[in-house]
Amino acid sequence: MDEIPITGYADCFSLRPGEKINFKVSSTSIDPYKAKLIRVISGDPNPEGPGIIEEDIKSNFSGSYPSRRQTVNSGSYIKVPSNKSLNPAKGFTVGATIWPTKIDINEQCIISQFNSDHDAGMALFIGPEGVSVVVADGKEKITKLSIDKPLSERRWYHIWASFDLESEKLGIYQTSVIDSFDIDGPIQKEIKCSIQPIPSPEQPLIIGAAGNKKIANCFNGKIERPFFINNAIKNEDALDIAKGKNDPRITAVWDFSKNISSRDALDISKNKFHGKIINLPTRAVKGFMWDGSCFDWTKKPEHYGAIHFHDDDLYDCKWETDFVFHVPEDFKSGIYAAKLETTDNKSDMIPFFVTAPLKKPQARICVLIPTFTYTVYANIARGNTNNQMRQRMKDWGAQKWSADDHNEYGLSTYNYHTDGSGIGYSSRRRPIITMRSNVISYPGVPGSGCRHFPADSHLWYWLEEKGYEFDIITDDEIHQHGADVINCYDVVMTCSHPEYQTNNSLDALQEYTKKGGHLLYLGGNGFYWKVAVNDHWKDAIEIRRGEGGIRAWASEPGEYYNAFDGTYGGLWRRNGRAPQVLSGVGFTSQGDHFGVPYRRTKESYDSKYSWIFDGIIDEIIGDFGLSGGGAAGFELDRADINLGTPLNATILASSKGHDDSFVLVPEDILTHHDTWPLKPIEELIRADIVYFDTPNGGGVFSVGSITFCGSLPHNNCDNNISKMIDNVIRKFLGN
Repeated sequence: MDEIPITGYADCFSLRPGEKINFKVSSTSIDPYKAKLIRVISGDPNPEGPGIIEEDIKSNFSGSYPSRRQTVNSGSYIKVPSNKSLNPAKGFTVGATIWPTKIDINEQCIISQFNSDHDAGMALFIGPEGVSVVVADGKEKITKLSIDKPLSERRWYHIWASFDLESEKLGIYQTSVIDSFDIDGPIQKEIKCSIQPIPSPEQPLIIGAAGNKKIANCFNGKIERPFFINNAIKNEDALDIAKGKNDPRITAVWDFSKNISSRDALDISKNKFHGKIINLPTRAVKGFMWDGSCFDWTKKPEHYGAIHFHDDDLYDCKWETDFVFHVPEDFKSGIYAAKLETTDNKSDMIPFFVTAPLKKPQARICVLIPTFTYTVYANIARGNTNNQMRQRMKDWGAQKWSADDHNEYGLSTYNYHTDGSGIGYSSRRRPIITMRSNVISYPGVPGSGCRHFPADSHLWYWLEEKGYEFDIITDDEIHQHGADVINCYDVVMTCSHPEYQTNNSLDALQEYTKKGGHLLYLGGNGFYWKVAVNDHWKDAIEIRRGEGGIRAWASEPGEYYNAFDGTYGGLWRRNGRAPQVLSGVGFTSQGDHFGVPYRRTKESYDSKYSWIFDGIIDEIIGDFGLSGGGAAGFELDRADINLGTPLNATILASSKGHDDSFVLVPEDILTHHDTWPLKPIEELIRADIVYFDTPNGGGVFSVGSITFCGSLPHNNCDNNISKMIDNVIRKFLGN
């Protein structure tokens, strides 16, 4: 597949007037590219809808910039600064306890001081030939010793290598941690070697990879307790050290059970040769000592002394800044983007969100942008970029770059690492080619097949067409500042899919409703998964997919607690906070990207709710839409008092007749014929529109469907879904 000709990212998703945002761009063109500021009004390319609508805005950065290609260096590792005390020249013993996950690729480095530019130093590898060690003197002399028997994947091994200059003996050793019939017993190999492994003076020690400025040979799997000793020691002593014994001869030994939430790799020897962790490998994972006695790493960190490295981990592309936007003090809150274009009409956009000044709203309505969800889904490879999809992209002039074809910027937490483990982290410090206008996600479905950013623009466009002024707040602001950032608004509206929430963001929304705020939840599968963020790894989000839920992969048993904050992860429902508590409805079913209408309930005709249906005579509502062809589709939420739906909530409309692709969420399935609510499955596969009053004059209106917002623009916004939401907003505003 062709290289993406121009793309980029910014150093933040959202900011306030008076702040600045830095844009980083990579362009393969030989000519300069142009950049300008746009306001995003509609991002759905479907010609049957409003189409792409953007407004040019004057800015300080509009103009031309030199093209340059900026590269991506993926793969996680630890970098320990060079130090003359880490000197293997006269002898060494290095080792670690490892759990390899991908042994059939080229050599992967466990510990390295090897400089390939000068062929100098030493390194401990594993690969198709098993465990190996390389020593080189920087004078064209190099020796490699291999055991010549591959390790087994997903099994724990103690491995080490030693060299003694005086006896000229080089050895490599391995033994399984658990004595089992299905893996080899202890193996060793020794040769005579007179080559002195002299490292380059500026060469750092690397754990989990090799190299210096250019990193290679990234390891896939877990590493625990790597150690370095400046002389050769007996095998039984090396094994004891690998198992955790202290020894005064240790030069450095890194204990990954320390400071798990940080970027630090702490050397617990007296020398304190600490390292920095690069590209966000997975921490708080089971080590070789884990025995099932504790699932919370904060209680027994010594059982979680491993780090899981991957050759495709990516935290920060570290691109240089090309231009900066200084947001004027009087700038209007909204959805914006830096639009990039080359001389041969190749283009991209880098979206960002401008909020109102803190506690100083510019409007009475606030739209909550689900930036945590955008990040979790960033660069999702759905595996559906087929000929039908490519034809639709071509016919509509939609972006043709798909994460199915381009994984160079890292994938999403809905995908897998190259070693088959689930991706648990997502970072914003990279191009996110899926978070753009003009992106479609599903071929062969009714409507547009859009998700997330372009699908959410159905709401933004509708608000604009109806003449509503609105501010933007993102998940980041309510996580950082709490309910203070939304309490100043009469109405808070979600977009189509606010699925991922931190404890802080969920608390803020709950507080807003209790203090008399008016919440419109206009999506589906919202408030479902718990995520964590961390000041040590800014702009990254962590997800643990443990014990239940519709999920792309499953966390390993014993790895359900977040590394970022030490709290239990997974579903909010498993954390005792089902979505129904906040919004009255919660995730119940998922199917293909198809929608059906709602049918009003008899309760909806009560005079108490006439204001919601003012001007609507239809019993069937939402049998149309740019998302799935109907207002109730794809992912559905239902009311359930047993899960926390308020007792005063009323179901105003429900969907039914979803096709056979729709299934009940796993957490509601007990046996092949029993469900958790003790009701038939077909009765639970539905989307509910729910309303309830909250304390202090507030109210919550929820629709329980991802495809709902796609119905708002239908027929130039003249339809019963549009009318219903218009009625609710006007009521909430007191109009």
